[in-house]
Amino acid sequence: MIIDKNGKLFGKISIIDILVVLVVIVGVAGVLMTKAKLDEGKILSNESNMLIKTSKVNDKMEIKLTLKEVRDVTRDSIVVGDEVFMVSTDKVLGVVTSVESRPAIRTVKGDAGEVYEAVVPERFDVTIVVETEGKKDNDGYYTNSNIRVLYGKDIEIKTSTVQTTPTVTDIILTENVGIQTEGNENQ
Repeated sequence: MIIDKNGKLFGKISIIDILVVLVVIVGVAGVLMTKAKLDEGKILSNESNMLIKTSKVNDKMEIKLTLKEVRDVTRDSIVVGDEVFMVSTDKVLGVVTSVESRPAIRTVKGDAGEVYEAVVPERFDVTIVVETEGKKDNDGYYTNSNIRVLYGKDIEIKTSTVQTTPTVTDIILTENVGIQTEGNENQ
């Protein structure tokens, strides 16, 4: 008899022990195969990679970011030519091409209920223009580094001198730059 009354194969090895060993072997093989495919780039590790890889031509985009009521030290730390990175992923958003500031203005309500605008002392509203390349898709705007940019969204960014959280106030497609993306051939 191959299996005895105690459930052991040939009276020595338990069936359950064999099943556990088989599950471990299959699991290790699966992990090794997945790692090999990731290393070869056959599995997309970022959901937005499909957008860039299937796009033939990229667009040049200007992303306008607005900071409200910041101090002069923050305003002065944002320099034209600096690279802008996303804090959460450390991916490049683009390059600063313009920085404009004006005295911060806040809408306030007076004691009698009147509403008026008042200058906030020692604070500035700053508009930063970041230039990058990417694509507009049905789902929105994506940079070449696969960052999805949405109107009205606060994004945490950093440069070599400052880290801050502006709001995306505008996205402008300025031109078609005709750069072929990886894996695509000319038509």
